[in-house]
Amino acid sequence: MAHQLKISELLQFAPFRQARLICGEEGLSNPVRGVNVIEAPDITDWLQPGDVLLTNFYSLDRLRPLDAFIEKIAARKLSALIVKTGLFVQEVPEEIVEAARKHRLPVIEIPRSVLYRTIVLCISEHLLSERLGVLERFKEISDHFLSASLANQGAFRILKSLETFIGNPVGLYDEQLQCLAGTIGSSVNLVPPEGHQEGAPYYIQTIATPEADDRICNRYVFSVRVGDEVRLYLTVLELNGELEDVQSIAIESAINALALDFLRQQAVIEVEKQFRFDLIGDLLGGSALPSSELHRRAGLIQWDLRRKHAVVVLGLKATQKAPNSSESKSLERLSQLLADVFDNAHAQIRGGHVVLFWPIGEGREWRSQLERRFAELNALWTRSEERAPLRAGVGELAADVEGLPRSYRQALDALNIGARARFEKSLVFFHELGIYRMLCRLAPQHELRDLVPPSLQKLVSIRTRGRADLIETLEAYIACNGNALETSRRLEVHPKTVLYRLDKIRSDAGIDLGDAEEMLMVQIGLKILKMEGATEAA
Repeated sequence: MAHQLKISELLQFAPFRQARLICGEEGLSNPVRGVNVIEAPDITDWLQPGDVLLTNFYSLDRLRPLDAFIEKIAARKLSALIVKTGLFVQEVPEEIVEAARKHRLPVIEIPRSVLYRTIVLCISEHLLSERLGVLERFKEISDHFLSASLANQGAFRILKSLETFIGNPVGLYDEQLQCLAGTIGSSVNLVPPEGHQEGAPYYIQTIATPEADDRICNRYVFSVRVGDEVRLYLTVLELNGELEDVQSIAIESAINALALDFLRQQAVIEVEKQFRFDLIGDLLGGSALPSSELHRRAGLIQWDLRRKHAVVVLGLKATQKAPNSSESKSLERLSQLLADVFDNAHAQIRGGHVVLFWPIGEGREWRSQLERRFAELNALWTRSEERAPLRAGVGELAADVEGLPRSYRQALDALNIGARARFEKSLVFFHELGIYRMLCRLAPQHELRDLVPPSLQKLVSIRTRGRADLIETLEAYIACNGNALETSRRLEVHPKTVLYRLDKIRSDAGIDLGDAEEMLMVQIGLKILKMEGATEAA
């Protein structure tokens, strides 16, 4: 770390051998950043923080009141006042001394024989040497972090180097303010302060540090921008000492290195995503590539295709149309949630859906395990997104690579047909579709209505409160294989109620409950009407 000249060290230089410190011992640690020789009355307008002012008080009378003059130069953060006596003043005025003591401003007296030029050259040469040291240090630090970035050392190595350079603990947080890496102080949550401007390069928090006996200290939070967006936050904890200006060199270099590392990681992720997308496209599209090549490519991303897989298609909507930008972001978040809930799974966005490949063991409980995990996923999704629950379709188990395309098509059918047939379950397995598979592929929705028997259409057209009870009884009667007693148990009503409703169905709609062929068409018709929502209560 480059050294910064102090007033106490300035007094040791040759031109100050005959100098005398009149007051302001408390300010001997003030930094020296420049030197000025000004005798004009508007002297205070030209001063910079850290300056040393040389004067012989040529304009003393025009500077009065002197206590106000001292207050002005102290407000400008002057580091010291050097007064040459024996020319215009024989000694430093007492008003100057008293006011300087009040503001803890060092006042140094030099004899008439000491030339301003000698003092200015001495201070300037030392400050120039300091600046050169800072530049050399800047180059050293910049080269170090640039080398770290080019060597692909990663964010953790960059943080450790920064901690070594500045002597204080550091941490790294993502956009959601979650700690990615850090040492002391990282256990304290990172929250933006009220009124923080988004474009500001940093802000300061005062925290108690549990890892250091709850010591109170400042934590600097620096924004790491990649392009126009803040993607990371770098924190520096003033645990071992206050940050100095020169340390900003290391911090700025580390921020640049972290931004480069983030860009590189994003590039790798994008390449891997495209590689995964192409691989899944080949798997689901029935690629002509030999299975050995597919296994080899899958192995590059640690995907073992020798295991059995459950293929699940999850959707925000029933169609496969390309999603808009808002839907694309939702699908990306869904993919991230899937990675958290399903271990060792691989997911890919295809059209308006997310396809999940979940490797399973040899047990027969994979369906119940899938249902539990899907319920967990749905809970996370609805809580974080405040949206309607997800729907999903599941194909039959794929035992090998060749079985994946078929299982994918089945899962897609289970999702779309389950939604079209108004299944109450949000997770539909292909084997549960039954006759709906045939109906959905047989003809368009408007043509299927022609398959509904006239007698059933007449029953549905009845506009009375009892229509829903009649349809419910008819469905239960068919499900119970024409057993009226079992139907009453299923509906939890009296057997006479069931018989009464069956009589109404015969008389009002003309359905022959004893005709097996007609009952088959009625059963099919009920499923078609269910897909249209025509059997719901009026």
